Amino acid sequence: MIQAFCTDRKPPAERAEYWTDAVGKAFIRLEVHTQAETKIHGTIRQACVAGVQVGSLDASPQRMVRSASLIAADGDDSLVVSLQRTGYGIATQDGRETPVAAGQLVILDTRRPYVLDYTCPVRQHVATVPRQLVELPDSALRLATGRTYSPGHGISGILASYVNGLVTITDRCIRAPDHCNFAPASTEFLRQGIVDVLTALIALEGSAGEQAAVEQALLQRLRAYIRAHLDEPTLAPATVAAAHHISLRYLYQLFQDEPMTVGRWIKRLRLEACRRDLLRPELSGQTVAAIAHRWGFASHAHFSRAFRTVYGLSPAQWRQAGVPQAAPLQATGPLPGQPDK
Repeated sequence: MIQAFCTDRKPPAERAEYWTDAVGKAFIRLEVHTQAETKIHGTIRQACVAGVQVGSLDASPQRMVRSASLIAADGDDSLVVSLQRTGYGIATQDGRETPVAAGQLVILDTRRPYVLDYTCPVRQHVATVPRQLVELPDSALRLATGRTYSPGHGISGILASYVNGLVTITDRCIRAPDHCNFAPASTEFLRQGIVDVLTALIALEGSAGEQAAVEQALLQRLRAYIRAHLDEPTLAPATVAAAHHISLRYLYQLFQDEPMTVGRWIKRLRLEACRRDLLRPELSGQTVAAIAHRWGFASHAHFSRAFRTVYGLSPAQWRQAGVPQAAPLQATGPLPGQPDK
């Protein structure tokens, strides 16, 4: 069965409910939260390939939550493979908060709560695989889910190719449904291919699980420390490393597979904090410079340049716009290419 959904078909007031329902029908039931219902935009193209749901999703900024109440209500037991095509987000499951950049894969387990948080428009290719097809213990799954994989090489690259290929087939079927009458043996072959590669990737992660689990736990502590001390002007990679009794080199190594270096991630979090505060009515009496200084920016000129580079507007223009949707949430360019402090 082939399905296509688009919020443009609905009046603005009905789009939030329509979009939440569409995501549930195409992939998995989620709570969808946005900052302005009338600004919701999303399209989904999806097909079922011998029990595996495959499709593409394009959406405006939003937060998708697989809550404990939804898990109890629908009992879905699947693994979600999401390949980020454009945009940037944060995936959280089992206490792991994982940045997901364009080109990266993330695997999620629908039996346990998770959150997908996107502050910019996003495009994904998604495959939902029934858990029973992946013949591995739960212990192996827990090591592999809620983590990102770079598909440039190895098994993760093969998995990304499978997902992209199946989505391409889906798009062709939507454009020309009369040419999509695959024999049952063909769809079984396509399904088994993605199941085998997904199983191999999870098994590989399990074999290296203990060291990876230790490093992931440390990475979570580092992220929590950075968030807790974000307003301190002295916060920098060197102070983070010293507070955790690790070398600066090892700190960089822990962050080497992340979308940003640790220094740039600190800067991006500070910019995000400033962006939110600029829109808070109770802080309207504070100057832009005061808000920037509160979040660790010593130079107002440097802050203004960095803010404009990421959000496309000056801080004053952003504040004047009044709501996030009045200007694009996505970064219009990379963070300034300055060395980490």
